[in-house]
Amino acid sequence: MIVDESFRTTSLGEAESITRRIYPRAELRESRGAFLYEQVTRGEEGVNFTRFKVASQMDIAVDFDGVAAFGVLLGGQYAAESDGSSVDPTQPFLLTPGSGMSHSEKLDLLTVNIGADVLAAAAARQLGVDKVTLRFERHGTVSPAMRAHWLHTVNYAWNSVIRVSEVFHTEAVRDATLEAVVTAALAAFPIEVAHAARTSELSSSSAIRRAQAFVEDNADQSLTVAQIAEAARLSVRAVQLGFQREFGMPPMSYLRQVRLKAARAELVAAGGDARVADVARRWAFVNLGRFAAHYRARFGENPTDTLRR
Repeated sequence: MIVDESFRTTSLGEAESITRRIYPRAELRESRGAFLYEQVTRGEEGVNFTRFKVASQMDIAVDFDGVAAFGVLLGGQYAAESDGSSVDPTQPFLLTPGSGMSHSEKLDLLTVNIGADVLAAAAARQLGVDKVTLRFERHGTVSPAMRAHWLHTVNYAWNSVIRVSEVFHTEAVRDATLEAVVTAALAAFPIEVAHAARTSELSSSSAIRRAQAFVEDNADQSLTVAQIAEAARLSVRAVQLGFQREFGMPPMSYLRQVRLKAARAELVAAGGDARVADVARRWAFVNLGRFAAHYRARFGENPTDTLRR
């Protein structure tokens, strides 16, 4: 479900109600000075961008119930605690699921709010498992390089997709952008997998046998790991893990072994009435030199030696 909302109010009570549309257990405790509150929220259920602007001083207490809020301070003064630990607002920061509180003055804050279940599902897909339990270690990014990557990702997503109405309402672009943001968040912040449960399908050899059959039936075609995974009805990561477990090698290495075996059988059967280059191309070896090297490593002789027998 798409979220696309903009609010502006001078009422503290109304501002609290608006804030609760994002954080249901938010409490605006105090405001000092002329009060003006603005909130813009765009995204989808489970992942959204929210920009907060508050013209006065403000104290807020929030229970981040099942959501991680990744913040970038755009202006004003801001001090915050997350689960009792102070965060550094001069750098991108993470307010972890749990309790939080902040004090601000003339605040301009952009947050990326990602459901803990969304983060867990993305981490599980990356690992090729069914379910993971996440542990949030710290509130800052893991390194300067990942901090720069996160800022670049957020800046592109916010300014080039989320804020541009026509682009934002293009489903394929919006979905791909939000997926990239979730992936970047998992990489940029110290979010660790405390426990992972493998899928029953990955544990079973039957899915890998489907992948194996697909490889052997289509070895003369140009294949990718993604195509093998689709045929096996597994994730790419699950196929990679499964082939390593079952055959001791990645799927593309297994494919190469199948092709080499088939090429050798054809060279033996040809009895000198074939060209090595033609056989190599028939089995999807584009580079003849690499084919010869792989062949020699596998069978202990050159393909031309096999052909001359």
